[in-house]
Amino acid sequence: MTLEGKQAQLGDAERHLSDAELAVTTVDGRLSDATHLLDDLRRSVLNAGDDLHHAELRLTSLAGKREAIRERLEAEWRRPLEDLLAALTPLELSDEALAAEAAELRGQLEQLGVVNPLAIEEHEEEVKRLDFLTNQRNDLSDARQALATAIREIDATARELFVATFTQVRENFRHIFMTLFGGGECDLRLENPETPLEGDIEIHASPRGKRTQRIHLLSSGERALVALSLLFGIFLTKPSPFCLLDEVDAPLDDNNIGRFVRMLNEFKSRTQFIVITHNPRTTTEAADAVYGVTMQEPGVSSLVSVRMRGAAVEESLPAGAVA
Repeated sequence: MTLEGKQAQLGDAERHLSDAELAVTTVDGRLSDATHLLDDLRRSVLNAGDDLHHAELRLTSLAGKREAIRERLEAEWRRPLEDLLAALTPLELSDEALAAEAAELRGQLEQLGVVNPLAIEEHEEEVKRLDFLTNQRNDLSDARQALATAIREIDATARELFVATFTQVRENFRHIFMTLFGGGECDLRLENPETPLEGDIEIHASPRGKRTQRIHLLSSGERALVALSLLFGIFLTKPSPFCLLDEVDAPLDDNNIGRFVRMLNEFKSRTQFIVITHNPRTTTEAADAVYGVTMQEPGVSSLVSVRMRGAAVEESLPAGAVA
């Protein structure tokens, strides 16, 4: 081969080498770019893995919060969350408005302070107690009104009966007073005629020859006769089968004793009188039977009876009581 052929071959080889070197340089550039792209992809994968991990952690946290919110809602409203969501009424408000309203409500709740979780049960118990007390109060009010009505009816009836009885006793008192004193004036007066059941009764008496005065200004004998007049005036209004008089004739003089005896004789046909007295005129003039206690022996008492009128008593009745 000639020199020119070899030089031509060498030129061709150099061109091929230059092309190869250029191709290698190009491939190296592409490889470098691919390496950088691979590194970027690896970093993206790592970042995506980190984001996925953070997302999983956030998902777990949100799931826990969601479950806590579900439990809180169901505990507060006492209904399943599905029922609450089914009964939910959508509001055509923006998120900002809802957030502002929620913040306002949260502030109001904070102002209210600690919430009593048993407030509903306590409120129900208090409502039941209030209803019970209200019913009791209504019953008491009705009973009070019924009692007031009964009191008014009883008061009216008692007032009517008292006034009627008082009028009758007043007339009988005047009649017997005139009989015992042989004249004079007397009267029974109500301290307050408007309320006869609450006031006192005043007794005014004026024996013959004296001016009208109250009973406590009279002598003891006159007071005794006035009292007997009132007593027998009541007897004429409400007769009694028995009457016990204890030493009522003690302050009376002989003339008044005679009037007292005559009054006993007038009333003893309707009432049986038992008179305890030391006045012999009373026993002899008015008594049908006399019972006395004697002591024939020291320390031994015996009862002696004497019938003043009717069949004679044949034997005494010994008491047998030891003093």
